[in-house]
Amino acid sequence: MRFSIRRALSSVPIFPTYFSLVLSALALCFLRLVHAGGFHFLANQAGTVLGLRGTGDWSSDERPKNYREEILLLFPNSPVSLTALMSKLKSENTTDPEFKIFTKQLPVQRALGSGSQTSTATTINLTGSGTGKIFKKGHAVLVERTLEIMWVTADPTTPFNSITVSRGKGSTAAALNDQDGLLIVGSHHQEGAAVPTSVTYDPTVINNYTQIFRNSLFLTNTARATKIRTGSDMLERQRETLEIHAIEREMAYLFGTGVEDTSGAEPERTTKGVLSLVTTNVKDFAGSVDVDSWESFLEGCFTDGSNEKLCLAGNSAITVINKIARIHGMIQMTPRTDSFGMSLQTYVTPYGDLQVRQHALLSKNATFKSWGFVIDPQYLVDRPLSGNGVNRDTNYYENRQSQGDDTTKDEWLTESGLELQFESVNGVFKNATGFVP
Repeated sequence: MRFSIRRALSSVPIFPTYFSLVLSALALCFLRLVHAGGFHFLANQAGTVLGLRGTGDWSSDERPKNYREEILLLFPNSPVSLTALMSKLKSENTTDPEFKIFTKQLPVQRALGSGSQTSTATTINLTGSGTGKIFKKGHAVLVERTLEIMWVTADPTTPFNSITVSRGKGSTAAALNDQDGLLIVGSHHQEGAAVPTSVTYDPTVINNYTQIFRNSLFLTNTARATKIRTGSDMLERQRETLEIHAIEREMAYLFGTGVEDTSGAEPERTTKGVLSLVTTNVKDFAGSVDVDSWESFLEGCFTDGSNEKLCLAGNSAITVINKIARIHGMIQMTPRTDSFGMSLQTYVTPYGDLQVRQHALLSKNATFKSWGFVIDPQYLVDRPLSGNGVNRDTNYYENRQSQGDDTTKDEWLTESGLELQFESVNGVFKNATGFVP
């Protein structure tokens, strides 16, 4: 049956009451036939609006005119590489805004001698406080420079800064130089001997904090209801705010410092990022990079941990890496896709594979485009706060405006921190601006 407005209206028992409803329904049907423009993701902003957004905040060209009916956005390629990576990795909740982890590495069982000592000296002084605690009676100790073997003849005592030894066991006793390496090469015991003294190693405690990341969007309800050529302004603000939320979290995970400020009414915390947590393998190339210094840096990064690591670097640093790969044929740079959920380049080194990815946020910064972060994803954990039925991982919260306000205020909120389990399996390099063949 053909639809008739007259027939529909004549069936309405109280015409004035339903007239506005009918017109609204017809208007809705009409609007569904209208083409709505969309957004292409990512762009340099033409203008920034801080605080409440109303119809007066739209640019004049956003109003319907004879323009291409969409906003074309140009943002850096994959600007949040680290947080995108972490979404693929393990996440472990913390029940407290300060979280601690206990780590142990393979015991080194090595000390350094202190001062020059003769070939007949039986008390060997050690460098460092309490270093003698790693030795016990029955240990065989190799002097790395001379290959002399010494036997520890008594358990060290307080202050544990020396060991008592018998010299030249199956080897030739020789004078010791300052800082000679002393390496434990096993233990030996007499037949029927008592149980030897135990040697144990305490774990290292690493602490960090969760950080509250918040990004809000604020529009008048009039602005929400006003049709613009570029589609739903509300949907665009939600997308844009989430993107900014991810970028700010990304930068905190790279450059953040762990602070707990209790000077205000409530505590305020920031999480430590990779730059604060990594202390062992940090190299400032100060402009020029040569093959020897680059390989020395990589050797340190691959000494511990996985044989495959991720390098997030600015475009200037990647240019240097590509030059090394191109000029020195013993290194392969081959395309590889879908490693760690991203398209990467595999840099094959004698120590392991380095998956190289341009970090667009670094590339856009004049200072950090020559920097790079070498990360072992196996020991990288995201720590959102969650407990007592409250999950503080990334969530979208609606209607944060005051009651009765004719506005809409929503926000993205995350409370989380970065856990880097072993800092020595990672690395940071700076100022790699040029290559010296």
